[in-house]
Amino acid sequence: MDADVAANLHPTMDYYALQAQLGADLADYATVEADTHPMVRAAMMAGRDPALAAYGYLRSRNYDVLFSNSESISIPLAALLKTMGRRRPAHVLIGHRMSAGKKKPFFKLLHPQMDAIFLYAEAQRDFSERELGIPSGKLHLISFHADTRFFHPMPDVPIEHRIASAGLELRDYPTLIEAVRGMDIDVKLAAASPWSKRRNETENRELPPNVSARGYGYRELRDLYASSRFIVVPLYETDFQAGVTTILEAMAMGKAVIASKTRGQRDVIEDGVTGIYVPPGDPAAMRRAINDLLASPERAATIGANARKAVEARMSLTLWADRIAQVIRDTARARA
Repeated sequence: MDADVAANLHPTMDYYALQAQLGADLADYATVEADTHPMVRAAMMAGRDPALAAYGYLRSRNYDVLFSNSESISIPLAALLKTMGRRRPAHVLIGHRMSAGKKKPFFKLLHPQMDAIFLYAEAQRDFSERELGIPSGKLHLISFHADTRFFHPMPDVPIEHRIASAGLELRDYPTLIEAVRGMDIDVKLAAASPWSKRRNETENRELPPNVSARGYGYRELRDLYASSRFIVVPLYETDFQAGVTTILEAMAMGKAVIASKTRGQRDVIEDGVTGIYVPPGDPAAMRRAINDLLASPERAATIGANARKAVEARMSLTLWADRIAQVIRDTARARA
């Protein structure tokens, strides 16, 4: 990956950016697959995330802070740290969706073993404080990010008569497909994600002649953003930041974005200024928004330029890593 990043074929991954900020050790799936400790091997029976939790616990006395970026790691890690009492290191994590029903009892029980929790949506912060009883001082609302070095405006790329969408997590592609049915516009769906386990809504579905769907690599995806008039991100109603990766990548490219305004997806776009929100599950509203932007390329360009400035000012990968690193350092000092 280092070679691909250096060759501008891949964005910098957030965990590498944070590792560089902190001079941290990084444990990933390859780490635990190579570990022979009986506890790690036993945890591997339940999956690689519990194995990572076991790996971190076994080495916890060597560190001031353990940082975990997934609830499936954070919950078992907190349970293991509970056995250490006051001798445990600080534990900082990202809470992507604290409101999932099966997680609720675990967070209620184990949040004392979580010293700082980053959340990407106001709805998740409010739920964590109100329903889970987590003290507000532990909850840090933070913007998601885009690598503005890799995803950047490409004015030399010709703009095609095309719009695009990308991702899988809670993507309401049926609504977008219905919205563009019969329109004189090429629609490309980059229906793939290295992170989501959701079902691909474009598979085994008869697509209109103007719509195509397949997976795209990072460089190919960037070219797709660059050559499209604007980007559309249709979402099912949800209370977490589904769609934020695609939205911010497109904004960093200087593209206007039309996105479904869900309970969880309302913190990124300034409606009408850095993007356009439409109601979820409403193909007529989405079609109107698409037609309005197609009819006004100057407005689309202005929104795209505003979007790039907003990402640079508040939602870049560098700012994300700076903010998390600072909280980690503060948490380590407070714990010491």
